[in-house]
Amino acid sequence: MPPLDKLTGFHYFRPDEAGYCELRHMFDYLRSVGYIGPAIEGREDTAGSGNEGKKSGVKICVIDADDLLDHPQEVIEIFCKNVGIDFHPGMLDWGDDDKDVEKAFDKWKGFHEDAIHSKDLKPRQHVSRRYHSSLHEFEF
Repeated sequence: MPPLDKLTGFHYFRPDEAGYCELRHMFDYLRSVGYIGPAIEGREDTAGSGNEGKKSGVKICVIDADDLLDHPQEVIEIFCKNVGIDFHPGMLDWGDDDKDVEKAFDKWKGFHEDAIHSKDLKPRQHVSRRYHSSLHEFEF
């Protein structure tokens, strides 16, 4: 998208190339057959869509980018709890001493500039209206 199209070399976006619909269809199917989720941290871990009350063997953790950008510490804490690792605030601060990052992403100029030049993850100024007051109730 302008003005980054000059940097990326891409002057269009094709949703079918991104695969978002296909990923969502796979996610919905796996949930419907009880293969994953719909465990949400802080709620009963049961399979969904016709499998109510049946324990699911696989927990899934999905993070919405808006939720992460609006409330990074809270979302990362919930993620860590969900996957069984200890949270520490340093996870939100990586500094700027990694010189190999820019080289690794050189092929994709314009797509990762904000991340490449960042030092930490802090809440953005404009909070998404989709976010719920409870950190345990994200929309899917």
